Amino acid sequence: MSKHNHSHEEHRHAHLDEHQENVQQEESCAAQTQPQENPAPAEHPDYYDKFVRLSADFENFRKRTEREKAALIEYGKKDFAQKLLPAYEVMLREREKMEKDESAHQCEGEAKSLRDGMRLILGELEKIFKAEGIVRMDVKNKPYDPDTQEVVAMIPAKPEQAGLVIDEVQMGFLMDGKVLRPARVVVGQESAQ
Repeated sequence: MSKHNHSHEEHRHAHLDEHQENVQQEESCAAQTQPQENPAPAEHPDYYDKFVRLSADFENFRKRTEREKAALIEYGKKDFAQKLLPAYEVMLREREKMEKDESAHQCEGEAKSLRDGMRLILGELEKIFKAEGIVRMDVKNKPYDPDTQEVVAMIPAKPEQAGLVIDEVQMGFLMDGKVLRPARVVVGQESAQ
């Protein structure tokens, strides 16, 4: 074999060996970059479980915040309404007096216009209270209810009035069916004979 052929043969073998090495390297790289079908749990943390937990925590936080916000608004409405109730009660009582005076024809001139103005103001307050779910309790001549009323006095009464509310000292109000302010009442008690 000539020197030239021998050198050519060596070059071809070197080139083949280099080519095989390149192919092996490419296969090795391809095997490393392809995702494994069943990755080992220790190698890959479970991000989905973390995501689900975080989503649930956020949803709970959102619901709790909404409840707290609604409770604060409700508390603010209740507090404001309780501050208005004494003035409202005074106006209601004055209206009742004026209606008695009117029926006795004792209301003339300026007193009549004052009465009409008070009726308008009370009408507006009643609309607002009704819109907020605030209603006056009807307690007179009804059985005493310890859940909605406070007894300030017990007075002797006929047997059929025993346990009934005889008089209302302070008006009671409900807000959305719950006691906003209890009625302060005088209850009849059967007299001992």
